[in-house]
Amino acid sequence: MIKTLSPYYLNIPLVAPLSLEVCSSFTLQIFVWNGIKTDVPTEPIYEMTKDNPALFDGNEEINIGLLINDYIEFSPNFSDATELVNGNNQLWCKTQVLYTTSDEDDYVPNFQQTHLLLQGYGYGLEGKNTQLPTDNILLQGREFKVNRGGKFVFPFLIQEPADESELVLEDVVNTTSSNYEYSFTSNFTFTQLYSQVFVLGVWSTPVLFLGNTSPQTRIISGGTITRIYAFNEATGNIVYSNEFEFIP
Repeated sequence: MIKTLSPYYLNIPLVAPLSLEVCSSFTLQIFVWNGIKTDVPTEPIYEMTKDNPALFDGNEEINIGLLINDYIEFSPNFSDATELVNGNNQLWCKTQVLYTTSDEDDYVPNFQQTHLLLQGYGYGLEGKNTQLPTDNILLQGREFKVNRGGKFVFPFLIQEPADESELVLEDVVNTTSSNYEYSFTSNFTFTQLYSQVFVLGVWSTPVLFLGNTSPQTRIISGGTITRIYAFNEATGNIVYSNEFEFIP
């Protein structure tokens, strides 16, 4: 979830995940809409391009909180009864990144993700990209004094239906030199498949496979644990596989 009144940063790698080239620029596209999660508009509300003239190979952080906050027109809900009322001040936000390198195939949607956004804010000690508490209550504190004869709004986030998408990494085999072959199964369709390796206590920058059918091959130069993930457009969710320990 994105709280638009607090900073929300996207951490964008400057290395294109398909060609593994450092990009000369990248384009961030932001889509915002109301309604069904998977009904993504065809055109983004914002599109920004950032150059990388020094060819840095790190990451770029972009705060999108205030940009998407402009699209929430807050209007309170009114009710004279004790009842569950659907909120009308929340929207969906999808982001994706397109890279410009010497390889034209890099200029395709990468790192797609969809979040619910609301006009809320975090507190100073929570840091950036504040998230909901585990009980999904959208208020500070857990005990409230209310007027017995008055009205009290208790905002909370209901859970989405369980996503039964599965992506199973079955085997990772060293074929030649530093090349490793990934075998996997899935119960949903996707267009892009990424892999990561756990190195020095963190997951590495994702690498995009050339295809989306099993098996796929990539180069690994360190680590012994890996995973794969894909964006399920039918549910709007990122689906991660199991973590697999392979033999270097």
